[in-house]
Amino acid sequence: MVCQIEHPCLQASAAARSRRPTTDWKGQRLIDHPAFLIRSWRPLPELDGKGWHLTHRITGAEVVVVRTPDANKLFAITFATLPVNDTGVAHVLEHMVFRGSQAYPLRRPFAGLLQGSLHTALNATTGPDLTSFHLASQNHADLDHLIAVTLDAVLRPLLREADFDEEGWHLALDGLSSKPRLGGIVLSEMKGHFASPANVLLEDLRRALLPGTVYEHAYGGRPDSIPDLTLADLVAFHSRHYHPSNARLFLWGNHDISARLDQIDHCFSGFAPQDPVSITTPLGPPRTDRPSKAGQGGNASGLMALGWVLPETTGAPEFYRRAFMTRALADGAAAPWPVALRTAGTGRIMPSMPRLDAFRGPVLSLGIEGIGAERPDDAQGLIFAALDRVVRHGFEDGHLERCLDVFELRLRENLSGPRPRGLVVLDRILGPWRHGVDPLDLLDHAPALVHLRASAGQGGAPLREAIRAELLDNPHRVTLWPEPTGVLPDPEADRLAVIAKGLTPAMRRTLARKTAARRRGPEDSAAARRSLPVLSRAELPRHLDRVPIRTAGSVLRMELGEPGIVRADLAIDLTGLPLAALDLVPTLGRLLTQGTAGSNGLLVPEVWSRAGPRGARAGLVLRGKALAEQGADLLDRMGQALAEPFRPEPRTVEAFIQEGIARQQARLRLAGHQMVDLRLRAMTGLAGAMADRLDGLGQLVFLQHLALRLEVAPDQVMDDLRDLRSRFFDPARLTLGLAGMDAAASGERLLAALAEEQGGPGTDSPPQVAGLGCRHEGHEVALPVQAVGLAAELGDAGRLAVGGARIGLCAIATGWLWDAVRVAGGAYGVTARLDSQTGVATFLSFRDPHLLRTLDAFAESGAWLRRMASPELLDRAVVGAVAALDRPLPSDTLALDLLQRHLIGLTDDLRQAELDAVLAARPDDLLGLADALDATIPTGPVVVLGPEVALRAALEERPGAFVLAEEDR
Repeated sequence: MVCQIEHPCLQASAAARSRRPTTDWKGQRLIDHPAFLIRSWRPLPELDGKGWHLTHRITGAEVVVVRTPDANKLFAITFATLPVNDTGVAHVLEHMVFRGSQAYPLRRPFAGLLQGSLHTALNATTGPDLTSFHLASQNHADLDHLIAVTLDAVLRPLLREADFDEEGWHLALDGLSSKPRLGGIVLSEMKGHFASPANVLLEDLRRALLPGTVYEHAYGGRPDSIPDLTLADLVAFHSRHYHPSNARLFLWGNHDISARLDQIDHCFSGFAPQDPVSITTPLGPPRTDRPSKAGQGGNASGLMALGWVLPETTGAPEFYRRAFMTRALADGAAAPWPVALRTAGTGRIMPSMPRLDAFRGPVLSLGIEGIGAERPDDAQGLIFAALDRVVRHGFEDGHLERCLDVFELRLRENLSGPRPRGLVVLDRILGPWRHGVDPLDLLDHAPALVHLRASAGQGGAPLREAIRAELLDNPHRVTLWPEPTGVLPDPEADRLAVIAKGLTPAMRRTLARKTAARRRGPEDSAAARRSLPVLSRAELPRHLDRVPIRTAGSVLRMELGEPGIVRADLAIDLTGLPLAALDLVPTLGRLLTQGTAGSNGLLVPEVWSRAGPRGARAGLVLRGKALAEQGADLLDRMGQALAEPFRPEPRTVEAFIQEGIARQQARLRLAGHQMVDLRLRAMTGLAGAMADRLDGLGQLVFLQHLALRLEVAPDQVMDDLRDLRSRFFDPARLTLGLAGMDAAASGERLLAALAEEQGGPGTDSPPQVAGLGCRHEGHEVALPVQAVGLAAELGDAGRLAVGGARIGLCAIATGWLWDAVRVAGGAYGVTARLDSQTGVATFLSFRDPHLLRTLDAFAESGAWLRRMASPELLDRAVVGAVAALDRPLPSDTLALDLLQRHLIGLTDDLRQAELDAVLAARPDDLLGLADALDATIPTGPVVVLGPEVALRAALEERPGAFVLAEEDR
């Protein structure tokens, strides 16, 4: 049933919905709300909507409303947060506010929202000078609930000491004779962050560029400084920074704007205006070109970072010009920086680099990896020599025009992984808006594109002058690279040694009791649980969205409703290839798209593997996209790229191999749970085995061996690549997905031309290996925290009670595992996932200070569900289970998903049947899942990543828990 909430934020929203809205998204009337002053408004045709810039009359809070037809409505509130040290106070506070508030006094309302809402986004981020909370939903009532809880959380949090201990840091003693240890969720998160040499280098770069300012501090918190933070510090920081006068709010989508403004106004009631916080320290211009002892010993060799502080941004045209300048220097086959490094054989630009951070003084950062230990000066010289050539001679012919096409395409797409479009737009404008640039100017990017195209038409002269002034001749710059520093001190070990010496027996008993109590945790009262609003079953969607698809032979035409963009995805079915041949596919995909057509990200490779009604399938997809007005040329460009003579060169192949190794090693450090998940699934079936070989630990091991093989037998490797390519274009393997264009005939011609190149049908037979088999593996990774995973094979799609399984695993992840592994255990993240086509459930933790304790918590999931199964739990967790099935996908992800579903035979009717099963589930189904988990978890595979000392300690405590892998990571 729906909870009846008396909170004013919900009352205001409900009252406003009963009135007629003040505007229709296509109407011309302005917003007219007595509590808000309209500063400006304008049409935003590039975003298919209108924008308003408002100010709350009492508090001065700024509000930007972007009214579009997008049903995936976004709400965000951002506070300027200015730390004064490295304790991570802003980051810990971001976590703390979701540990209970005045209207919702639960221990973990955030987990309750994850479990009981239809959210499409629900998260928060902390940056060097701001903290932002964002949430989205397609359901109006659900969004009312999310906003009410979030605004009460940020403005009226309880900030309890026990919650501070769990989210920030605490001292723990697991037994009277044990050594004391430090725990805490943020502490674990930041240990993982600072375990990356690249992250350390970039933190040092920001501090060196902007000393004496708010930007010199580790805003997330340094692990050796987080234990200096006190609850009193945090409460004072909240009082100063988390106030409506210091807030910026952003609304996107088809909101009922009157209702939303009423809700905001009521939540801000009772707050008197105060002065917003601002950065007052001047940004002086130091010139430093020096190496940095970044504290990574020999692990960081091969890295270098360059950074420039640019003049403060004065307006939207300058903001977009700098963003384009950054891309023009680094994106594409003719981009000056990668060309210079590649030609000299001296390193490569790091992923996600260069980066332009919109601080008060914008910072452009460039990270380079793979540099010989003796050659950092060479790499720096190459970067500046490339800038000098551009300033004096300009860019290669056509490069700026191609970059502009990609730049405009990305502005139209507004895509970044699974995040809602509104959040991508907010991320783009938030920094400069925060520092005084008009937000509607930032949203209206069309004039800036006109100026950029005019500049390109002048040979790029204005852009070249900006490169000279802001980069080449800019004295406010820093170059850093880590120097080997030998064995580094361990501040945490030293701190704990001092603490241990001072612990008396009585103090040890007290600390041990407190540690044990923290593991149990207090239970919320029934009244507190009822305070959190949740949708009723009657408010849940009953039908999944269906995308219209027309099929003509091997061509699929999809109606994604994405104006101004066309997409073409060429899927190559890899099923039937020898498993050993799969290993080469990612490298071959890079080689196929390295030419001009793919040089600016307009043609990129992507690998995949999934199971479905037609069995396990794997594929390589060559993904193309273009502006709609250039759509007629897209298929021609794809054909030209694939028809180019295939003459792989060992030097190019070696570069792609090293990039692949670096990418997979970075994933081990930054997203180890994803690698663990792939490895677990590799042990449970063919689809998982293929996925691991294409993009998991299996791929990493293969690339490491391939690099050695390339040194001794390069001709054999080239022959293998040519042989694999010759198998690709068998007509039976090819499917083309088109979106945004009606070009089936052109698509068929492309497929026919590729088939002619094949020269005959393939002769591959289905692979005989079903998977790796059940294993317990431990993989050494240079991290101070672990990623822990366990799998349970619950039964295939024909035997699995999928409705109860989805609901039960949602309840376990947001209930038992959240409390036991995250809150009490201190892991940064924990989840449980289900592949309904294989019946495999995986339990995963991330940046976890524990190993065996987490495996034990996973094993107790069935017992917990048996104890807690009830109609109340079912009614709450069914909402989260439905949300996972009904979550909207960004256009690029949706196009790929539709293509994959077509190939594996997962029809809309089958997907609808799964939703029906979730909605029809009963409490008995939860008990059935509990029994299945108890039966399968003890015999399921286990994979853990962590430092050698932690892995060996676990094996000493529990021999045979896993076997150490021999491969060096």
